[in-house]
Amino acid sequence: MVKRRTPPRTESISNLTLIDDGVRVIEYQLSRKRPSYFRIARESHLLLLRAMVEALCGSANLGVLGPPKDKIRSVKYRAGNEPWKEIQRESVPNCRYAWRYSAPTPCTPPPLPPPGPTALPPRDAHLLGFYDLLARIQAGCFMCHIFGARPVTVADGELRDLEWLHEQVRNEFEHYVPKGYVVGVPALLGASSIALRLSEWLLYSSGSVLLHRPPRGLQTRLSTLHPRVTRLLARFAHP
Repeated sequence: MVKRRTPPRTESISNLTLIDDGVRVIEYQLSRKRPSYFRIARESHLLLLRAMVEALCGSANLGVLGPPKDKIRSVKYRAGNEPWKEIQRESVPNCRYAWRYSAPTPCTPPPLPPPGPTALPPRDAHLLGFYDLLARIQAGCFMCHIFGARPVTVADGELRDLEWLHEQVRNEFEHYVPKGYVVGVPALLGASSIALRLSEWLLYSSGSVLLHRPPRGLQTRLSTLHPRVTRLLARFAHP
């Protein structure tokens, strides 16, 4: 008599398992005769968001938390015994929402913090928004929290495409009133390609992520997605 296995009563969820699940969804769409390019773009956006959180969170999540509605976005920091430096919010050409931090410049030391705990109280610990995370992965003072890690380089045009992906793909159907929606397939694939490339680089090449027990085969599956989407995009450019 074959004994049936009892279904598990709980499910273990982590950022890495959710990333792995998103990769499988994209793989499934790419295997279809008529893929949903919108779904590929939506999952690629979510994959990038989770990869940015993984690259920035450190051991206590402080790199991905901030007070709500913080509009200052200037940071003073010091690496070892080096002089104090400051980076500030800097606009990006042809981008309405996406931004990056400026190159570091010398500055005066910040005032001493008040005595007591420096961590954010739980009620003020908000996950940073997409554009804040996107700016931080390009800034060395946030990404280099592990020795040998480095920030990512994102070109102005790529930031513009990622802004479009966030506003017109993610936001349009996360917070939408039901309506008809038409979007160009090359735009969807182009933005997806950027998001997938950055995700893979953040997780496996930036040096800022220590992967503990990643899902089996995640790196191999993720490494194939960007080339597949890029080849698909080339077919639309040169039918």
